[in-house]
Amino acid sequence: MFLALSQGGLIILSVIAFVLVIGLIIALHEGGHFFFAKRAGILCHEFSLGMGPVIYQKQFGETKFCIRAIPIGGFVSMAGEDVADDVVHVGDEIGINIENNVITEIILDEGLDCHLRGKVEAVDLKGLTDEPLYITISDDFQNHYYTVKRDAFYIFEKGKRLQITPYDRCFDSKTILERFLTIFAGPLMNMVLAIFLYLIVAFSAGVPNYSSNEIGGISKYYPAEQYLVAGDKITAVNGNEVDNWNEFSLELDKAYSNNETTVVIKIDRNGSEHEYTLETFTYIASIGISNIQAENLGVKTITVNNQEITGLELGNVAIRYKDKEGTIKKGDVITKVKVGNNEPIDIESWSQLIAIFKEINIEDIRFEYYSLQENNTYTRIKLETCKVIEPYTNEVLNNQRIEKIQQMIGVTPTTHFDLFGCIKSAFGMFWDDFTLIFRTLKLLIAPSDVRQIGVSDLSSFVGIFSILTQYVSAGILPIISFAALLSVNIGVMNLLPIPALDGGRLVFLLYELVTRRKPSKKVEATINNVFFILLMLLFLYITFNDILRLF
Repeated sequence: MFLALSQGGLIILSVIAFVLVIGLIIALHEGGHFFFAKRAGILCHEFSLGMGPVIYQKQFGETKFCIRAIPIGGFVSMAGEDVADDVVHVGDEIGINIENNVITEIILDEGLDCHLRGKVEAVDLKGLTDEPLYITISDDFQNHYYTVKRDAFYIFEKGKRLQITPYDRCFDSKTILERFLTIFAGPLMNMVLAIFLYLIVAFSAGVPNYSSNEIGGISKYYPAEQYLVAGDKITAVNGNEVDNWNEFSLELDKAYSNNETTVVIKIDRNGSEHEYTLETFTYIASIGISNIQAENLGVKTITVNNQEITGLELGNVAIRYKDKEGTIKKGDVITKVKVGNNEPIDIESWSQLIAIFKEINIEDIRFEYYSLQENNTYTRIKLETCKVIEPYTNEVLNNQRIEKIQQMIGVTPTTHFDLFGCIKSAFGMFWDDFTLIFRTLKLLIAPSDVRQIGVSDLSSFVGIFSILTQYVSAGILPIISFAALLSVNIGVMNLLPIPALDGGRLVFLLYELVTRRKPSKKVEATINNVFFILLMLLFLYITFNDILRLF
């Protein structure tokens, strides 16, 4: 019952965090559009967070603010964005409401009462000249000429209202600079938000104090947790003295470069010396296997059919490929590996496996392993039946700034506050995330014969929620950092020169700036609509893959 409640609580917290994070990112993005649109004098009919059915709405001044059911984006509906935004034409039957001989409402619902109803004989609701807006309406006896308030409303069926759009309140009537700022402000606000969030993370966490040899933190469930405590001072590694964290890291790197998975740490604890031997956590990122959280970090011997079998027990795994008998998983024991067309190799240590994978780039991999069953018995999965696994290439890992072989004992240095160091750290994190999207796009458009990252590897909001649940249990700073990453991604993605996105609209502005004439509104709308449909289909495909991954 306790575990069920804990899991339920985690889900509730994850939902709250997801709504807050996505809501903040979308609200600031659309808020950027809205602010500069209002500053330019553009009439904004609606400011909406989410898509689909409206679940809440409130009118403030000229703009209706809405929250919609599907949290996949938002929009600001600006006057003049539609191809055909003329609602009333000569010959239409309409009704009007009048105050002080001026039209305040144009009634398009035939069932509503109004002051006067008739056929439109002449109309100008744009005001391209200095003349006032007007409608001439015939009631079968005579024509009546009325001026129209510049903030009059159309009244549709079911009481739906929409403010009329004089040309000077339209998006198209504004200068190129005003329109550029209105479009660009959305992604810009995502960048500003990300920098702000990273500053929070940097100032909260501080910067590492590499001049000290004192341990600042111990990662839970990591090898160091069993022996070391925060405040210990590391004095030697594998017999070599160290005075600061840089020297400590250098000694670890020396050990790791020799494929060693055991390090001897000497520490000073309150004036008393202690020495401990630690087995490292090992994660082979190119293939997705590790001994992290395995019961035995080194070699494990199991009994199968009264025969003792020795191999490597797996901890957390991230292998993407599934063989006939199932998926390689935590608890399985690897006994052999076959690289390409080479002879199979008996696996006796993680050091041996590290050495093998350091030399592998694009070769196919097969494992012989013993699959852990629900009754704690093991089933042998032979090399011949194990599906070929393709490791991520060195190029893919380098592109994503991922170390191929990662070894960890779970200690971090102390931190201290440094104003300029924190600012530098925040902008460094921002730049890494800003360039990440371009590095990922490079992988997506790579030639098909070498491409390892595809559309199926992308994440929708379902995938984002799944990832966010992992950050929720880690604390507030990881959530803030993840929110910053999302904000950067949304900002950059929206600036890509793809129709239906902000970047595509900026391309049309560039065309206008170069040619000195506006593109056809109908052509622009058609292109945007086609790409919007394609993007929605892509979104559905990615969401479908995310759902499959959950199960």
